[in-house]
Amino acid sequence: MLLRKRTAKTEAPSDAGGTLALALVEFSADWEQTLHNLSRLDLLIEHLYRDLPEKYPLFYPDVLVLPEFFSTGFTMNPDCAEFPDASPTLSWMTRTAGLYDCAVAGSIPVHLPDGERANRFYFVGQDGIIAQYDKRHLFLGGEDGNYTPGSQRVVFEYKGWRIMPGICFDLRFPVWMRNNPAEPYDLYLNVANWPSARKKVAEVLAEARAIENVCHVAFCNRSGKDVLLEYGGGSVVLNHRGRQKSADLDIDGTLVACASLDKAEMLRYRTSFPMLQSADEFFLQEPRPGAFLGGLRRRHE
Repeated sequence: MLLRKRTAKTEAPSDAGGTLALALVEFSADWEQTLHNLSRLDLLIEHLYRDLPEKYPLFYPDVLVLPEFFSTGFTMNPDCAEFPDASPTLSWMTRTAGLYDCAVAGSIPVHLPDGERANRFYFVGQDGIIAQYDKRHLFLGGEDGNYTPGSQRVVFEYKGWRIMPGICFDLRFPVWMRNNPAEPYDLYLNVANWPSARKKVAEVLAEARAIENVCHVAFCNRSGKDVLLEYGGGSVVLNHRGRQKSADLDIDGTLVACASLDKAEMLRYRTSFPMLQSADEFFLQEPRPGAFLGGLRRRHE
C-alpha cells in the first residue's frame, strides 16, 4: 500500500497510470501564531522524514498536505490574513517543497485586492504556486460573514494526476465537485478544520464523494483544540471505491496519514464500470441569498 518508486521527473499524460504518494499531516495549530506554527512544522516535518525510512522504507511523499488555516487556526481576525505577494506562509511552503523535493498543500487566510479576504487553498512546488482555489462554501458559524466565497472550480495537473481541491465545508456539496467529462479529475483533496462533534459526518461524506465520483479522496483534518472547538482528526486517504488506503504514522504525537495511490487501478475500474457516463448534466448558478437557511440564520442572529 505504501510502495512508491522514485522516478525521473517526467510528466505522464493525465490518462496514463501512475502512483502518487501523499502524507497528510494532522497538525494542531496554535491560535493566531503564524511564525510559531511554521517553526513547529519545520521540526515536525524534519522528524517525519527522519522516521519514514524505518517505518515505510519505500515510501517518499510527492505531496505534503496540511489542514485548513494550518498556520493560524480557524480565525476570523483580519490581522492574521496575509498578502499573497508578501506571505510568510507561502514563502515557507515554497522553501519546504524545495527542501524535501515535493509539493506542499494547505489553506491560509489571504487579503484580496478589493479589500475583502478569502480562505485560499495553495498547492506549492519548489518553484512557487502550482494552483490555488478560494473556498466556495463558507461555514455559517461566522466564516460566511468574514470571508468572500470563491466562484471558480479548479482542476489542475500534477505528476500526471488531475486534482480538484476543496476546503472543509465544501465536502458537503456534491454538485460543486461532481466529476464530469468536461473537467474530469482523479483525486479530490480536501483540507479541513472539522469539529469532533461531526466527525462521523465527515467519514460518511468522504466515502460518498469517492464512490460517486469514482476518484481518490484525501481528507486532511486538524486535531487538537482552539479557543472555540475541539477537532476530531480522522485524516484519511480513500480509493475510488471508498476504501481506506492510508496507514497512520505517529510523529511526536501528531498523526500523519500516508498512502500511495494507484491511478492505473482506478482507470481499469472506470473502464469496467463506466457509471460516470450515466451522470446527469447540470449548470451551476450563484446561490440565492438566504435560500434554504435564511430563516434559520435569522433565528440565530
